[in-house]
Amino acid sequence: MQPRRFILQAIDPDYGHPAFETMFVVERLEELRSVLGVSVDADPDFDRWYNLEPDELVAICDHFGISFDGQGREVWLRSWISSREVPYLVHTGYELVLMVEGRKQFARMSDAYPPGRHEHEDRFDYYVAQGLLHKEVELEPFAEPVCKEDGQVLEGLRTVYYTRTGEEWRIPAWKMIASAALKSRWNEDFERLEGMLFGYDEWQNDWWIDLYRKRRPA
Repeated sequence: MQPRRFILQAIDPDYGHPAFETMFVVERLEELRSVLGVSVDADPDFDRWYNLEPDELVAICDHFGISFDGQGREVWLRSWISSREVPYLVHTGYELVLMVEGRKQFARMSDAYPPGRHEHEDRFDYYVAQGLLHKEVELEPFAEPVCKEDGQVLEGLRTVYYTRTGEEWRIPAWKMIASAALKSRWNEDFERLEGMLFGYDEWQNDWWIDLYRKRRPA
């Protein structure tokens, strides 16, 4: 068993992204499972996110010798992921604050419905009401409802699009790209166009495309 890296994140209550965080190394996953009471069957690879209760955070800090004070914020535990190796801030999870600051121009959230809202929709709606962001909702019903193991019935896919006000053109532009990709196949040109629509800098798109080329099958 190789050592695993994990992250403790204190969440900003206004934007929903990590306000600050710390990394720690777990030599044996059994120790972390024991501290949190997580069985192998419930999470075989330990890649789920965990919203920690105060006593759970204290237990983790005590067991692994970590100093981390969430300062009254919601604290999450998550496994280290490969996107953290990217040499710039990947927008995922930081969409709202980046859009408010004008560092991102376009975002989309897709989930099966019901329920009819994504996790941070209320936070986004505040800035939509202020006129800073533009919002569009698209519903795509499934051919047949899908019944999950827990009995929940999913009726379709709900996608919410956001842009900075004045950048609404990015939504139909994305839909055109997605439609074209369905008729051929996704490739590095579509990948770059998507990054440009999101608002990544040119050097960031260049770095990402280089990684994309290295990862794709020969």
